[in-house]
Amino acid sequence: MLSPRRTRLAVIIVGTVALLVGPIGTAPSFADTKELVGTWSVSITGGPGTPPLPTWYGALITIDRDGGLVATITDPLITTGHGAWLKTGHRTFVVTILLRQFDAAGNFLGTLRARATIVVNREGDQFTGDPYSFEFFDQNGNPTSFAGVGTAHGTRIVVEP
Repeated sequence: MLSPRRTRLAVIIVGTVALLVGPIGTAPSFADTKELVGTWSVSITGGPGTPPLPTWYGALITIDRDGGLVATITDPLITTGHGAWLKTGHRTFVVTILLRQFDAAGNFLGTLRARATIVVNREGDQFTGDPYSFEFFDQNGNPTSFAGVGTAHGTRIVVEP
């Protein structure tokens, strides 16, 4: 039997996944999502609750047309993240990314969950996620008090001849 705390966490996770994925069999069509689909170079700026970040701190994010995404953060203690996205309006999307964090000795510390509302510019080559938020969960999936906000700015990576 799950403890009340674990039950609440399970309900939150299932609710978040259901909100992001939507009804089964209703994957977004490419025509509706091409504004976000692709690969992006993202700069990340911390805000309240975020530890100081170096100016080079950022991510590479690849977003597929079926609602999935993969993110690599420029932090050697955070693994490649996986997540989901959903279109919520004209050039507006919500994303959630889960990343695993380890200490320098390789011990698992917990999971970082980052969420943002992204607005893509008219040209489709830049986006802003302002603010993004993150929360840290311990090794057992329990929320900790470590959370914060910041901004994310993406530039689409394009083919260069």
